[in-house]
Amino acid sequence: MAGWKISSGKTCWHIPCRGLGAIQRMKSIPATLLPSLLLAAACGISTAGTPAMSPPPNVSQMLPGTSVFTAGRIELQSGTGAFWSFATDESDGGSLDFFNTTYRLGIMLTDVKGEGWMRGNSELLIEGFYSSVFQGPGDWLAGSSLLMRYNFVPQDEKWIPYLQVGAGGLWNDVHKDRSQSFLGQCFEFNFQASVGLRYQFNERWGATVEGSYRYITNFGNAERDSGLNSAGAMVGLVRTF
Repeated sequence: MAGWKISSGKTCWHIPCRGLGAIQRMKSIPATLLPSLLLAAACGISTAGTPAMSPPPNVSQMLPGTSVFTAGRIELQSGTGAFWSFATDESDGGSLDFFNTTYRLGIMLTDVKGEGWMRGNSELLIEGFYSSVFQGPGDWLAGSSLLMRYNFVPQDEKWIPYLQVGAGGLWNDVHKDRSQSFLGQCFEFNFQASVGLRYQFNERWGATVEGSYRYITNFGNAERDSGLNSAGAMVGLVRTF
């Protein structure tokens, strides 16, 4: 076959001639680079450069379990708001209204399941709260509750309504004022039911607004126990880990 023979030591390369243009281009290549280029050509390696690498896919699309509402994910939540009592008996002794601050530790119990508007998951929360009385007898109430929540999770996980119920106990100094009959001892039981809406800024941060009904009683274990019915609202922040 017609062509060039180029020797370098004991190695001989044979270059087939494919036209004058190819020969002229070969002549313009520095002698020091010619052996490397020929070896690359023999191995089938393109000398025109490697193809551009495509960017890696989104990590959240690659890895399972990146949803905020994946089973096992932990959250810290804080909230603040106010509650107003409504008497069921005129002899209860007026009103008892208070500001409420709460901190919650939550864990997602399940992954998101279901279809349509019932698509969602379950969450367990432990709550600690402190309430400061601004209208009525006493100064404070403080306690903790165990809460169960169902999150209604849409596909985009942005606006998430939820329903929540819970129960626990609290301590107070309201019972010291014997002119009221709401609370008759230092320790009382509390129950709550809430409806809320959560907005998720990103995978780490969210905000909540919540309306709640709370009922406090000692189940007749004290002389005074008309019970305290109250309703209120809170706003809060959520940090997911």
